[in-house]
Formats: sequence, C-alpha cells, structure tokens
Amino acid sequence: MKIGILSDIHVDINASQGKDTVTPALCSYINNSTVDLFIIAGDIASNYLLTLETITTIEKQTGIPCLFVPGNHDIWTEYHPDMTSWDIYHALQKHPHNLASASYRINDNWTAIGDIGWYDYRFGSNTYTVKDFDRMQYDGRVWQDSIQAKWDRSTIEMHTFFLEKLENQLKEQKDKNIILVTHVLPITAFTVQNPPPLWEYFNAFMGSPDYGKLAEKYPRIKYAICGHVHYRKEVKQRDTNFICSCLGYTAEWSDNDDPGEEIPKAVKIIEID
Repeated sequence: MKIGILSDIHVDINASQGKDTVTPALCSYINNSTVDLFIIAGDIASNYLLTLETITTIEKQTGIPCLFVPGNHDIWTEYHPDMTSWDIYHALQKHPHNLASASYRINDNWTAIGDIGWYDYRFGSNTYTVKDFDRMQYDGRVWQDSIQAKWDRSTIEMHTFFLEKLENQLKEQKDKNIILVTHVLPITAFTVQNPPPLWEYFNAFMGSPDYGKLAEKYPRIKYAICGHVHYRKEVKQRDTNFICSCLGYTAEWSDNDDPGEEIPKAVKIIEID
C-alpha cells in the first residue's frame, strides 16, 4: 500500500486572486499517482468550514480516504468569533477521517493515530522563562495563537491534554504498527536550526520533545508525521522515520507559484505491507 503525506497546504492563504488552486492541484496529483491513502498533518485552512470542505472535496474527487489532523490554523476563531477553539475542535471531530476523532485501521497490521498536539516551550531557548513565552511576543512580532487559539487552559496544559490523549490510544493499539500524526513537531531536528534571536524565541511554539519520546516508549511507531514548521525533512531515529513534509506558503516556494508544480516536490510517499 502506498500512502501520500503532506502538511500545511493553507488553501486560503495560498489562494490566487481569491481562488483555491491548491485543492484542484492536489486532487490532480493524487489521481495521477498510485497512492491508496492520503494523510494531511494539519493547517489545511484558517477557517474550519473550509478545512472540512477541502477534505470532502479531496475524497470525492480522488475516491481515496484522506486522513487528517487539525493544525493550529484549523482551530483558529478568526472567522468564528462566537466559537472557542474547543467548539471548532469538536466540530472538526465530526469528520470520520479526522484522527483526532479516533484511530484509523489501515489494514490488519497498521493503524494511524493522531491529533493536533500543542507546545510546551521546551524547543525555545532556556534563556526565557515560561512567563516570557506566555506573552507570545518578541520584538514587536506576535504569535497568532495568542489571539486566535481560544482554549480554556494554559498552553502547557493543552500540550499535556493532547499528549495524554495520544498515549491512551497508543496503549490500545500497541500490537499494531503505527503511523503517528501530529501537527506540531516531535523532535528538535525539525525546529529552526542555528536560530537567530527571533527563532530562539519562536521555536518554543513548534512542539514538544514529548511527542518524539512516544516513539521510544512505543517502538511500533514506525512513522511519526508532522508539519507546522514548513520544512521538508526526514530523520530516522531508532526504528522510527520522522517525516515533516509541508507544502507551505507560495512565497516560500523557491522557483514558482504554481501548486501543480510544487505539490509533487512536497509530497512524501511511503509504502507499507
């Protein structure tokens, strides 16, 4: 079985003259490939209704399941100020292929488990305190989750919630080979390396090493997929392949602004038995 992996497609931010060009290009790519299943590791859109519409369109036009987890953008309240991020998270859970709803049995040997995850500041420089990071501001720049992600508990408590939720599922599926999907980063190798001062601070909001440690505790996690940082990297640690395969923003693409050309460069394909 072949599985396509992508993250951070941002169909709204990447729209051209108000038109979504990413979803048609992604559907075309899938239809011209031999993948049997697709996984998107979050940041589909900054409006949860558009996120759901995008997943529905992909599945309808390709005829294959498209598993996903929300990203931080997907639970933003910008377009729904009457809702909390919990309201949006639960609305997204109604989609059966949202891994935040339940694990997905791929076949007799493989299961996909996932959720958005959150961050606990430990990827940031230890020269800052928790209070410093709680401000989510550096040199006039604001981390937008501080405005748009409206939870009912602290940042670190949100990380603990998602970590415990994932581990409970891992315990239930420990006899299977596992594809673990989070939006946030699980390992330091995917953070901004040799960071300038700005990213010594903002790396704090990239994820947590606790998600990577799950692969040590549950060695049947064969793949750990993430997004968020807009990188395209792969690292193998022990028996786990960590994959960060993001489409990212049009402005970040090196030599074009055509998603039809960029998507094949960004998609990672894995094969499982």
